[in-house]
Parts: sequence; structure tokens; C-alpha cells
Amino acid sequence: MCLSAFILEDLRGRFPEPLKEEDFDKFIVFDGSSPEDVSHARQLWSSLSLLPPQESRLVSADIHQRLPVSRPQRTAATSAAPRLAAPGPPDISALRQRQEERQRYVAMAEQRKEILALLRRQREQRIQKELLSVPFKPKTKLNREKVQPQKPSESEMDEELVRQLQ
Repeated sequence: MCLSAFILEDLRGRFPEPLKEEDFDKFIVFDGSSPEDVSHARQLWSSLSLLPPQESRLVSADIHQRLPVSRPQRTAATSAAPRLAAPGPPDISALRQRQEERQRYVAMAEQRKEILALLRRQREQRIQKELLSVPFKPKTKLNREKVQPQKPSESEMDEELVRQLQ
């Protein structure tokens, strides 16, 4: 709705008699302006249309919220013949699509098996190489720390005291 129409609607609500576009021009005042500026301003105001702000819209314009309208139901006699002829071609394309999908999945499964077999072979080769090099590797001392004699724990000391008392 353009601004002039919006203002016109507002003015119509205030005045009981209907207003026309010519009457609306009486309400626009451009005091102290040249006639050329007035004509440009009138043209601008008549061409503008004010849309509601984006915040006032509930949803985006590209989203469709309405559910599809249900189609009228046909009788069994009229609907039986078209159903037999129509599903033929779409079923073939659907079957082709399913077959292509299955082929892709089978190819992916085969590729996965090949990758796992390759990883298994590489692991076995790595283990074999490690086993071959074990005799030539220097032996490392694992426990270089001094082993301190363990002091008897309190429970052991208690048991020993009980034995002495008996």
C-alpha cells in the first residue's frame, strides 16, 4: 500500500463522507517550495509504498506453512483404471534409482573391505619387521630404581603382636 493510500485510509476513518484522490491532495501542503519541487514531492509520495517492518512478519515469505489441500476423492470405478496405467513409469525410475543406490553402497562396502585388508596387511608387515629386529635391539633396563625393603604394614604388625600374646 502506498503512503498516500495509507494516509487516505486513515483519513477515511476520520471523515464519514468518502474521500477521493483529488480530495487527498488538499491535505498535502508544501509551503515555501517551488512548483517543480512540489511536483517532484507529489510524485515521490504517490510512488512510495510502505511495507510492514520485517519484525511484524510472523514467518519469512519463502516459507509455506499451509498444508496441501486434500484432493476430492474419486469413486473406485473411476480411480482403478488410471492407477494401473500411471504407476508404471514412475516405478521403473524408482527401481532404477534404488538399484543405483544399492550399487553405490555395494561399491562403498567393497572399498571399505579393501581398505581394512590393506591396513591389516600393513599391520602384519610392521609386526614382522619388529619381530625381526628384536634380537638386534639393545635391551633396556626396566627397573633401574632401587627397591627398598618394604616395611611391614600395620595390619601385619597387629597380627604379629596377636601371635606373641597367644
